[in-house]
Amino acid sequence: MSFKIHIPDIPFDTVSKTQLFVLVRPFYDRNRWSNELKNEHFNIPDFIHYTANISEAQVILIPLPFHYYKKQNKLAELEKINVLCKQHLIKAYCYVSGDLGEQIDLFDSFYYLRPSGFKGKLPYNNLGFPVPLSDHFQRIYQVESPIIRAKSIKPVIGFCGHATSSLKKRIIEYLKLVKVNARRFFKSPFRNDYEPLFASAYERWKLLQDLESDSEIECRFIYRDKYRAGAQTPAEREQTTIEYYDNMKDADYILCIRGAGNFSVRLYEALMMGKIPIFVDTNCLLPFETNIDWKRHVVWI
Repeated sequence: MSFKIHIPDIPFDTVSKTQLFVLVRPFYDRNRWSNELKNEHFNIPDFIHYTANISEAQVILIPLPFHYYKKQNKLAELEKINVLCKQHLIKAYCYVSGDLGEQIDLFDSFYYLRPSGFKGKLPYNNLGFPVPLSDHFQRIYQVESPIIRAKSIKPVIGFCGHATSSLKKRIIEYLKLVKVNARRFFKSPFRNDYEPLFASAYERWKLLQDLESDSEIECRFIYRDKYRAGAQTPAEREQTTIEYYDNMKDADYILCIRGAGNFSVRLYEALMMGKIPIFVDTNCLLPFETNIDWKRHVVWI
């Protein structure tokens, strides 16, 4: 059995590896696409191969996020790929980055993979995709398997993050969202994917306060009044990262609720740490929903 993917060429001399869609990185070899390095840092099954010949491919992977082509005025390149898909009767997969849940369905031979957006407002060809993460669990704790905690009388809920009751910060968040939504409305007033106002730091604070009022659970919360505690230097960022994951390590459950975009990075970090997410669903788009019954694996709110 062989499964071949085609990846369109890019301006290799001006694009860095970090800009690439995570699924094409195993085939990136400095100034070309190749199969030579695919298993050097990635566990890619042997039957999956890159092919330069599109007529051999079962699928096309778009190498850069959709917003790159949009900002660089290169949507015509995607249209050419859409035409090729129709000619060869295959589909292309394109990653949609960023916080804002834009409705994107420009090319009918594309599937759009995205962590953000509102499930009920997106076309069928927009699919959930996990947030790409570095494996901080293995890096920090130097072990392969999750660190098992002994069951305690009270369940322990952890949270470390931006959560504050500050009225000033809440007003600033609302003003930013009003500005974004107003700009989007005047640009295209009939689009149906506008995000509702959501002051994420304040909403998190309210939920944490509700949990702390319950005597039947133990809460271990670290409230930050700035994102990543305002860390500026590499040493400060490393320290806050360790505090963040230590908080997860010492808990049974982790509260996961959206931030500026309608998705939770913390959901995937909690799973990476072997913890049970308390997931507050805000009409989120989750990966592999036809294969994974998410409500069996998280505390679903």
